[in-house]
Formats: sequence, C-alpha cells, structure tokens
Amino acid sequence: MEKTTKMVEEITQKRKMTEKVKNELHQRIFHNVLLAIGVMLYICLIDAVYIYAKQEVMNIAFKIFPMIAIIATVVLFEFAYRKENGKMAIVGIELLVLSILVLYIPYIYQNLDRKFCVQLTFIPIFYAIYYIAKSIVIYIKTEKNYQNNLSDVKEIVKEEIK
Repeated sequence: MEKTTKMVEEITQKRKMTEKVKNELHQRIFHNVLLAIGVMLYICLIDAVYIYAKQEVMNIAFKIFPMIAIIATVVLFEFAYRKENGKMAIVGIELLVLSILVLYIPYIYQNLDRKFCVQLTFIPIFYAIYYIAKSIVIYIKTEKNYQNNLSDVKEIVKEEIK
C-alpha cells in the first residue's frame, strides 16, 4: 500500500509544470494583461477626447488616433514577419481590429445620437473580457500541451533494463 501511494505521489510530482514552463506562461499572460490595459486606456482616451474636447481638437485627434493605431499595427506585423513569430502575428491581428475600430469611431460619433455614443464607452470592457478569456485559453492550452508532452517511456525503458 505504501509503495503505491509513493508511486502516485511521484507521478503527481512529475506531472506538475516546471518552474521554467510556469515562468513562460506567467510572462505570456502578463504581456496580454499589459496589452489589454494599453488598449483600454487608448480607447478611454478616445472617448475622453470625444466627451470633453472642443470640436477643433476633436477633429485633429480623430485623425491622429487612427494613424497611431495603424502605424503600431504595421510595425508589429513587420516584427512578427521578421521573427516568424505566430504569437506576435496574432497580437498584430488584434491590433488590426483595434485600428479598424478606431478608424470608424469618428464616423460613428458623427452619425449617431450622443446618447448612443455613450454606449461606446463599454468597448474597453469588451476588450477586458476578451483578454481575460484569451489568458484562460493560453493557460489551459499550455497546461494541456505540457501534460501531453510528458512521456513515461524513458522511465519504463530504464526500469526494463534494470
């Protein structure tokens, strides 16, 4: 009985993620959180300009905000292409969606009633929900890949040789 409990404890110990894998996972999730905060602040800044700025400032700002987003998207796509990094390309696609949204926000503000435009302040909440879901998926996928890549074949072969 003691031998089986000891074997179970050893197996569970070996199935736990290593510190290196945990650190990489935490780093990816941290980068996603930073990106989410940046996107939310960017959209909140756009909303604040719409709500509090004068018309002249708002017109100039609504031309600058999409340019900043598109330039950041192109730069990120270039880095992802040069490094052949798929994860960075996915972030580039997310920024592309943000760029398109930021490009159309001035037209939404112009063509809709001000009461409906206040609803656009909820966009950062949707981004937060998206990044929380993305972080959960990253965690589950990493843990599942780690568990699937563990192989007891080496240990079984060693025990057979002895």
